[in-house]
Amino acid sequence: MYSSSVEKLLKDAGVQIGDPLRVEREGQVFEGLLMPRPDIGDADCLVLKLKSGYNIGVEGKGVKIGKLSSSRDEFLGSLPREGKAKKADEEGAKPNNAPLMLISTGGTIASKVDYVTGAVYPQLGADELMASIPRLNRVGPLKTRTLLSILSEDMRPEHWTQIAKGVAEAFADGAPGVVLPHGTDTMGYTAAALSFALHDLPGPVVLTGSQRSPDRGSSDAPANLFASAAAARADWAGVAICMHADSSDGTNLLHWGTRVIKSHTSMRGAFRSIGLPPIGRVDCDTGHVEIADAEVPKRDSKRRLTLKDKFSSNVHFAWIYPGITPKTVEKWADYDGVLISGTGLGNAPVWASEPGNPHSILPALRQLHQSGVVVAMASQTVGGRVNMDVYAGGRLLRSAGVLGQRADWLAETAYVKLCWALGQEKDPKKAAGLLETPLCRDILPRSRVEDALPWLLSES
Repeated sequence: MYSSSVEKLLKDAGVQIGDPLRVEREGQVFEGLLMPRPDIGDADCLVLKLKSGYNIGVEGKGVKIGKLSSSRDEFLGSLPREGKAKKADEEGAKPNNAPLMLISTGGTIASKVDYVTGAVYPQLGADELMASIPRLNRVGPLKTRTLLSILSEDMRPEHWTQIAKGVAEAFADGAPGVVLPHGTDTMGYTAAALSFALHDLPGPVVLTGSQRSPDRGSSDAPANLFASAAAARADWAGVAICMHADSSDGTNLLHWGTRVIKSHTSMRGAFRSIGLPPIGRVDCDTGHVEIADAEVPKRDSKRRLTLKDKFSSNVHFAWIYPGITPKTVEKWADYDGVLISGTGLGNAPVWASEPGNPHSILPALRQLHQSGVVVAMASQTVGGRVNMDVYAGGRLLRSAGVLGQRADWLAETAYVKLCWALGQEKDPKKAAGLLETPLCRDILPRSRVEDALPWLLSES
């Protein structure tokens, strides 16, 4: 609620939440819809939604306000609206065929716009999400299912299992492909998890999200969903993330689920393939899909999916930093596995030049290994390969049982794989063997400069 003084001002002007409003303060004039006040923030600050779709706050003290005769549609017309979708034949829908499955898990892309007030809530269901984007009709029929409605930072390994089961059920019901709207922050983790959990996929599984919520004029949700649905219809099979190639709406890229990172907090083209080129690209206007990777398997409806969806929740993701202490490492003893994100080639403070130094974490790491904790190394650098044979400290780490030598896996992917390996095998040695076995391109046989440079040289 607004403060009592602001509430009185609104009441005297006959203005309610959702009404078009003119606000004048210190010579400046603002027009927009009156929004509900957020739970946090200044109670004297009026929140308006402008015609651009953006919200602003105006200090409520010393303002003049008046109700406008304009309709709400003048301020909401640029937003995706339920009920505005054209009929399928008007949008050039494809002939009737097996429906794709759209399984919503939540995130920014599933934020709900209340079209009375213009406010945004993270509760948009899969059916509402589809109805708000008329272009989806052009890729053929879709079924919808709301599996989760959570922000991606709240994801846990048990959610990966739940999503994997949902995908398996969709293919068992005859879906030719699956689209998974997901929050972008941890979408790479989920993509990796599904890559390990879903074997012999008969068709595409495409994760997508949005960097801008649906209430913003610059939302990338419509383009991303359309491109992802088109990709899910294309002739390939596997798990991929489909997001903007850059800041424009022209092209989306398909990234391998085990080789992708979110490289920017808010840029629309935030996702980058690491270590190898993207699988392909999608034209966001026409829906044309180009698969550039010749090694990508073709779709095959006769292929029988194998579900290996158990993940351990008792795995720690540790960051090596200057000042980390042996006591910190000793606290990891209660975990079944620890993924260390080390510096450079896979280094950690083991004080190779001063054996017995009290700051060395080597004895604590060795004790973890001896007690049955699976410990693996990935690099904090985005590109490159772990090589613990270059420096003496790295060789000491290997002698202490730290795994990951020669792996070019991404740290996030390696963490997910460790969760998965310990979910498949309780025996530490068997889990370690599974962890170091290349799967779904998480560990590549060789590194090429031409594959690493494009993302480094792309738009920042």
